[in-house]
Amino acid sequence: MNEQPFIVHLRGSNGGRIRKLSGFEKHHREPDSCNDATRSFVHRVGHADVQSTAERLYRELRASFGYKRRTLSYSCEDGLACLKTPDFELEIRVEQESEPPNQYRLSTVLTQLNNDAITQDDRFLDCFNHSCDELLVQFPQAIDLDDKIDRIEAIDALAECLDYAPDATSFELKLPKLDLHIAVTETQMTFRQLTYSNLGRLLEHSQKAFDILTEAGFSLRLTER
Repeated sequence: MNEQPFIVHLRGSNGGRIRKLSGFEKHHREPDSCNDATRSFVHRVGHADVQSTAERLYRELRASFGYKRRTLSYSCEDGLACLKTPDFELEIRVEQESEPPNQYRLSTVLTQLNNDAITQDDRFLDCFNHSCDELLVQFPQAIDLDDKIDRIEAIDALAECLDYAPDATSFELKLPKLDLHIAVTETQMTFRQLTYSNLGRLLEHSQKAFDILTEAGFSLRLTER
């Protein structure tokens, strides 16, 4: 089986009641539904929170990597901040949750890695250790979940760690030895740690899990390309 291309993102998020966002004022009312107007409202009242997070990261990146103004691009508008460096690009955004609609989620996502080796750099790990706690792998095309589940069930060491939906539309693996929880749909795979989050360990153990999953027909490597 040829190695398939896929896209890797590092991401993390936190959330809460919309009334807790910095721009929420006393005369405002929390949304009880989710639509274009309420999403725009959350972008507006959450913009200051996005900006604060983005400016903190901007300062940390300058201090840690010594990036100059010309090599560190920054923009922040309408609840979305974008930072671009020579090594990676990231987005910070605030969005309304669809359920329940009075909740928001503020996310940090590494959208592109221009330098794969940067994920092994202690400066990178220090900057994003508290911002990113999940590794997301997006497949270039939908995978056959029935086949993957059958192949995993045929591997004794993995079968006991496997759980899946009755209609086989998703499955998950809990690997205590790697401290990993892996959730898989036909379009993506996510890796999180079972215990406390540590970005360096997440990256290291996810690569080990990739190697194990080759037995189930996944041909993956931890790289952006």
